[in-house]
Amino acid sequence: MKIKPLKYLLSILLLSVILPAFAQQDTYIPPGGQAWLFGNAPAAMYGNMQLDGTLGSSANAQLYFMGKKWTNGNSAALPDESANGLNGTGGMFRFSSANMLYGNTGQQTVYGGYNVASGAGVSFPNLEISNGAGLLLDDLSDLKVRNTLNFASGHIFLNGWNLVVGQNNPGTITGYSDQRFVVNGGGVAGGFLYREGLSATTGRIVFPVGTAPGSYSPAAVDYKGAPDIFHVRVFDDIYAAAISGAEMQDTFINKTWNVGHVLPGSAPTDVILQHMNAAMEMPVYADNRDSSYITRFGNGTWDRLPVLPFQPQSGTLTTQAMGSSATMHLRRFTAGISPNEYFSKTVLFAEMAPPAQFIEFNAWRATIDFVQLKWSTSREVNNAVFEIQRRLENETDFTTVARVPTQAPGGYSNVRLDYPYQDANDYDGWSYYRIKAVSRTGQVTYTDIKPVPPLIQIDVYPNPNFGQFHVRIRGIRAAMKLQVINTWGQQLRMYNVERDADIAVRELPASIYYLVLSYEATQVIAYRTKVVVIGQK
Repeated sequence: MKIKPLKYLLSILLLSVILPAFAQQDTYIPPGGQAWLFGNAPAAMYGNMQLDGTLGSSANAQLYFMGKKWTNGNSAALPDESANGLNGTGGMFRFSSANMLYGNTGQQTVYGGYNVASGAGVSFPNLEISNGAGLLLDDLSDLKVRNTLNFASGHIFLNGWNLVVGQNNPGTITGYSDQRFVVNGGGVAGGFLYREGLSATTGRIVFPVGTAPGSYSPAAVDYKGAPDIFHVRVFDDIYAAAISGAEMQDTFINKTWNVGHVLPGSAPTDVILQHMNAAMEMPVYADNRDSSYITRFGNGTWDRLPVLPFQPQSGTLTTQAMGSSATMHLRRFTAGISPNEYFSKTVLFAEMAPPAQFIEFNAWRATIDFVQLKWSTSREVNNAVFEIQRRLENETDFTTVARVPTQAPGGYSNVRLDYPYQDANDYDGWSYYRIKAVSRTGQVTYTDIKPVPPLIQIDVYPNPNFGQFHVRIRGIRAAMKLQVINTWGQQLRMYNVERDADIAVRELPASIYYLVLSYEATQVIAYRTKVVVIGQK
């Protein structure tokens, strides 16, 4: 079918003055000016459009816009064939980069002239994206499409502004897939995709959004109440406080959906979320996808479910086959949702996962008064705190003596983290230590138990000697005994030691001897060393 330039049609239909810029084939409809598109014959516009008057269209009318920028002014109107110009079908406005006069137009821009906050402004009856480089919303203006938004190729980039589809009903969005959708940006704040008139009779309404080309993350809403306007956007990452705080890891995907509605009150609502597996899943989540579900942020935290509300399934929020695998989840909120909600996805495994995987734990007496501890983790999952637990030799149970908060951001880490701690402990017997990791949901795991003897320092001098030497003992606070034993295991001398002591040993013949220091009550050996007597003077 031959396409006629819009300039030709306007010359017949225009009721006021059109001032074309002949060099660029731009079109201007001034305030009070009117033009109409009728019938099935397509029309084309090759240059930019400045609409300050009226450009009406009837059902089946088609306009190919191939210019770089379309601007709707404050007095612009795009009525359809209905009495009020808003409730009919209207024509299709196709934004295309295939400009037959000037070559490929590249990315196009539209100043929509609509305002979501006031619910006022101009709106297109129908709009199609047929531009691989996409359509960009210009600054300071939202865009509204009353009936059908079709994706033939490319994306709509919200650029921080809003897109509304529907006129007192959700309207229709067609042609969307993981290759063609509404790009709302990756930050926690930005533009939304709005759909009007969701109600108990509209069923599941899809919001085909994503943070960037190649990052398709659509949502759908099945609302059971009176007509309301819903809005959806998605952003990258998931944070402990929804839009701030530490990044959550491992058991979540790296996407958060912001879903809400305009009117107060609520009704039962199904929320359906879909994500691309390979691009958005973290390791623990990917390993446990079959036990994943939608988590909702509320009361300062992401909620945890004891059982799956619905089994995850392959993604179907698309009008054609997905380019790569995706997973879709549904969660039903019988009490409805608030006007502003945040959702993401996590796994039941998070409830069972140990809060920390320990790869090292050591404890040793650094001084008579302190024990040094060090432990390391290779992974932490929703971890909150480490408890230092200690049992002394004369005790039967472990006691928590200190708490050390996790270093993992938000309690999640996939890298090695090292923790040092010095415990004030001057006990003169054996001490036993372990580390207890505690998750935010109460899961716990322990290290092995490490025994720590009291710090006993023994100096034997001179060694070797000529049968006479001194033994200096420091760090003794319990009743102990020092034995001098020969190589056949025979005790030759024995000394009682109650506290720090200096012992002189005399008149031993040439030989090799062993000094053995042990606890008198338990016979546990605390120290053993060799003494060499080389002769007598």
